[in-house]
Amino acid sequence: MLRFWIVYILISLPCILYTGYALTAHINCPLWITIIIYTFLITAWFSMMLIWNLRSNHRLSVNIYRIISNVGYFMLGFAFLLLCGLALRDFLWMSAYLLLPFNIISPFEPAIALTANLWTVGIVIMLSICAVKGALQLPRILHYKFTDKRIKRPLKILAISDWHINKTTSVQRLRKFIQYFNAQKPDAIIMAGDIADDFAQDVSVQLKVLKKLRAPLGIYVSIGNHEVYHDAFLWEAAYGALGWRVLHNSGAVIENSGVYIGGVPSNAGFLPAPEQAMKRAANDDFRILLAHEPTIVHYTSNVDIQFSGHTHGGQIFPFHFPVKWGNSGFVSGAYNQGKTMLLVSNGAGYWGPPMRLFAPNDVLLIELKPKNNDF
Repeated sequence: MLRFWIVYILISLPCILYTGYALTAHINCPLWITIIIYTFLITAWFSMMLIWNLRSNHRLSVNIYRIISNVGYFMLGFAFLLLCGLALRDFLWMSAYLLLPFNIISPFEPAIALTANLWTVGIVIMLSICAVKGALQLPRILHYKFTDKRIKRPLKILAISDWHINKTTSVQRLRKFIQYFNAQKPDAIIMAGDIADDFAQDVSVQLKVLKKLRAPLGIYVSIGNHEVYHDAFLWEAAYGALGWRVLHNSGAVIENSGVYIGGVPSNAGFLPAPEQAMKRAANDDFRILLAHEPTIVHYTSNVDIQFSGHTHGGQIFPFHFPVKWGNSGFVSGAYNQGKTMLLVSNGAGYWGPPMRLFAPNDVLLIELKPKNNDF
């Protein structure tokens, strides 16, 4: 964790300096406004450190922590979007000013620079509002249909990832999600990790609500990196206590369906073993693998569908680009990987900033149907 924070600080400092410089350098900014701007930027970029230090402080009420967490993470998201907006503006403006053969208004003119700053901040504020609305909405349902002769009867499987339930998660919001999921009337539910993002003992109220999730043929879950960060074994026990089937390099058959579901844990703390997870499957089973990280598809064989999350679809554009780079090109949607169809969900919730920009939250409804071989 210390290494993470060192890297985070090394990244944050130039972001703070560039954003502050872009906002104050060419507008004859009064000292007191400069101090306010830099204070806001420092607070925003380092709010995550404060939130992480406060999350284990049980003397702090949940409501106060929720306010600090939501405000701090929103400031971080806003600061990130502001950085991106200013960087894009300055790159295009300076390129045009230096390279085009005709005159472009100078970016160093104080009145022009001030107007440009106000427009940029205004646009980022509007984008931030849209991003918050996007994060708070119910996830869209994405439909996928598969037909195969190995499937013995029709099944509706609801696939959920990256819910990120923690002690700031509103019980009312959680109830709405569960009512929404139950309304899809799935035969089974599969979950590919990061369902939780806190210590199990700190979300006992939320766990009681999760008991209302319904699927007659079972709920199957594998763990993600955020369960690993918060004691994976306790989370596996907590999921088991809910009546969910925990798949840790193991699998299970959905009764009388010809469908086998295997699951592997996150590679953040364990060694995922897809072959071990699938070893109890019959030769004629249709096979689904739950693997939090989509890159695990490179180590699978003889799997029909791999369901993954982890990427959040980028969550806040343009963070899509580093996410794509860090996940072998997998960001969101369906990827045909030889014999395996990789399905990557944007996730039901969000992590960190309560914002989603051009990466709407989603869950997948996978319909499996027998193939009729009659001609």
